[in-house]
Parts: sequence; structure tokens; C-alpha cells
Amino acid sequence: MLAMLMLALFALMIAYFCYSVYFYGGRWVANPHNPRISSQKREVIMGSVKDRDGTVLAWTDETGARRYHSSRATRMAVSQVIGDNSGKVSTGVDTFHAQYMLGFKTGVVERVMDALTGTPQRGDDLQLTISERLSRYISEEFPEGKRGAVVVMNYQTNEVLAMVSMPQFDPTNLDAALYDEEAGALINRATQGLYPPGSTFKIVTLASTLENLPDLEHFAFDCTGYYPVGNYSVTEKEGHGLQSLSDAFASSCNTTFAALSQELGYEMLGRTAEKLGFNENFMFGDMIVYNSSYPIDDLSPEDLAWSSIGQGRVLATPMHMALIAGAIANGGVMHEPHLVRKITTAQGSIRALPGSFEGTRVMDGETAKRLEKEMIRVVKSGTGTRAALSNGYVVAGKTGSAEASNDKSIESHAWFVGYITNDNAPYAISVLVENGGSGGGVAAPLARKTLQKAINLGL
Repeated sequence: MLAMLMLALFALMIAYFCYSVYFYGGRWVANPHNPRISSQKREVIMGSVKDRDGTVLAWTDETGARRYHSSRATRMAVSQVIGDNSGKVSTGVDTFHAQYMLGFKTGVVERVMDALTGTPQRGDDLQLTISERLSRYISEEFPEGKRGAVVVMNYQTNEVLAMVSMPQFDPTNLDAALYDEEAGALINRATQGLYPPGSTFKIVTLASTLENLPDLEHFAFDCTGYYPVGNYSVTEKEGHGLQSLSDAFASSCNTTFAALSQELGYEMLGRTAEKLGFNENFMFGDMIVYNSSYPIDDLSPEDLAWSSIGQGRVLATPMHMALIAGAIANGGVMHEPHLVRKITTAQGSIRALPGSFEGTRVMDGETAKRLEKEMIRVVKSGTGTRAALSNGYVVAGKTGSAEASNDKSIESHAWFVGYITNDNAPYAISVLVENGGSGGGVAAPLARKTLQKAINLGL
């Protein structure tokens, strides 16, 4: 019996080891503290990185030095995506995809041919899905002096068209960023920044309401601007009066959604949040995205109310909120985001192309249709009117102003999450401006400019 137990434990250990290598092996290789990385850099010419249009963003010269785009504005705009040569930004492609760019994926035949011809070994080249032009435009239009992030995705192809984080750093002058660590320029806020999503989370609460509560066609709530729950009260600046569910979403009524949360309970709302990716360990192949969180323990009534409007202990990354927008656009199916468009060998042949993974259904198709309808209304006549586009393009979205302090002494974080419904411009977007104030007044206009630029560029 003891021998059988030891054998079972040994088999379990092997299974876990295989699981870890399969899911985490690439991350272990890409760890900047891995001595094989620094050793490989001395022996292999690191591959280049290009944007979707072929603009070279990073390469290695004949001396072995890592070089970056000649324009400082471009270097800054894509800094967190590309990373740096020393691995300080471990989530950048220069480090995260080092297994390709430093030749770890080079086959034996290729190495033999290089040895026979006397050709220095060279790593693979990466073409990314991002647009340098769109990234630079977002950087220029971002509110001056503010921190935050903007993510733009093509929800049909799952390509990340822009992933801009503010503040930024210049990889040719990394000492400046290290000297001012408090600024946090080395953090990619698009994928690593965890923020209360504020009223953008009402998308999740509305989805849960639509899928779990009956007889919503006759729903009506009288918003007096004050809703007592537990030991606290959820308030509005002024009451909205008697309103339907659609009215409450368009006006982003906190008291209505706080009341709905009490009907849903933490189990129903938590289950919907987890289906949409909260509390999930995102194991994406092209990037590291920190886990968004929604508390699923036994919440008090007031905690539940605050969580339903994206406050309390609810946290999300801008990338995750863009994925939720894309899932609604795709009829309730969420896809893995892609940052790498193509990987080619030093000889120009294709090493790898991004796989076409089946998406995960996170909500019913009818729920997604209803959410789109309500999000279109938000932009047409609700809190998100400043995100609206002209020339026949229809934007569906949701604003958010997430409180950053209990006493409201600090400006709220400004959010906008949404997408263009037109098939010829399938762009999903997430905008987060730290301490920006109003989502409708700050994040929505930036979303509109960004989406219009993406259309103009024909991405």
C-alpha cells in the first residue's frame, strides 16, 4: 500500500511537472534572471521587431548592440510593448519572446548550416500586430501629465492594434526611468495595471441581470439619489426618478444597480463575473496579463452593492475590459488576444504564425445583443455621447468614473470601454486615465479620437 501511494505521488509530480512546462515553460525561458538569456545574447544576434506595417522598431547592429527606432516619439509610444535590452520590462517582447529572438527555437539543421557556412547565428524576427502610427497618435492625444492606458483590438482577428501605457520611457535612456521609479514608466498599465472598473462593470452586472432575473420588461426603479444598504448608502449627485433598466444603464444610475445586486446575490453576480474572466489566470501565448479580481466570498450587503458598480474590491486591467467589449461584439464569445503577427527565421522562412484558437462563450448570444443595444444608447444619448463617431459608424460603449479614495479627495479614474459595431471597422477599445475625473468627459473623447484614427489608418 505504501509503495502504491509513493508511486501515485510520483506520477502526480510528473504530471504537474509536464503541466508546468507546457503552460509556464516559455515564461521561465523569458525570465530576465535566467542566465541562459545573458549567455545567449553574447553568442546570438538578436532578431528584429517590426510593427504591422513593417516599420522596424528594434534590431541588433553589427557590434551586437540593441538599437531602437530613430524617432524618440515612436520609441516612447511602443516602449512597454517592446521592452528593453536589460530585461527590466519583463513583459516586453524583447524579453517575453526571447526564446524566438535569441535562437532558442532554431533547429539543429539550421545551426549546422550556419556552422558550415560560417554565418553568425541569428535569432528570429518578430512582426507585431500593433501599429506604430496609432500608438504614437494615442500617446500624443493622451491627457498631459496623466497616467493610464489605452488598448485597441480588432475583435474579428483578435489582433492588438495598440497597447499604450502612460507614462513611457526611452529604451535608449533607461537610466532616466530607473532614476524616477515612482513614475512607474516600466509598468505596462494596459496589462499590469489593476484598477476599480467603476461603472464599466455595470456591463457585467447588466449581463448577470439579463441572464438571471425574470420579467425585466416590466422593471422600474425610482431613483431618489439615495439607496440605503447595510451600514452604508449608495448615492447619486441627483435622483434620476422612475426609470427602466435601459434608462438606468444609459444614465449609469448607481442606486438602480445597487438594488439589482441585492436581487442577484453574490453567487449569481460572481458567477457571471468569473465567466467573463474575473479571477481567471490568463495564460495567453503572446503576453502576460495580470488577473482581474471579483470577490466571491460571502459579501456583506453593502460590499455586494459596491461591487455591482465596480467599486470595493473589484479590480480589472484595461486589456481585460477590452476583451469584454470584444466578446459582446462577437456575440458573447471571448477570444485570446494576439500581439505577434508573424515570426520569421533569419533566412526569411516562416517559423510560426499565431494560432486560431476557439473562443470561449462567456454569455448567451441574446444577452450580447441586448448589451450592444444598451451600449449603443449610452453613446447616442447617455453618458458616453462624446465617444460618438460620424460618417455612419456606430459606437457601443460604457463610461466609468471609478472612485480612487474613500473620501473622494482624489480624482476618480476615468474609463471608457466599447467598440464600433460596423463590420468594416471592427475595433474594440478600452481607455483608462488615472485620476482623470469623468469617464464621459475625459475617457470618451479620447476613445472617439483613437477610433477615428484607426479608421483613417485603415488598420
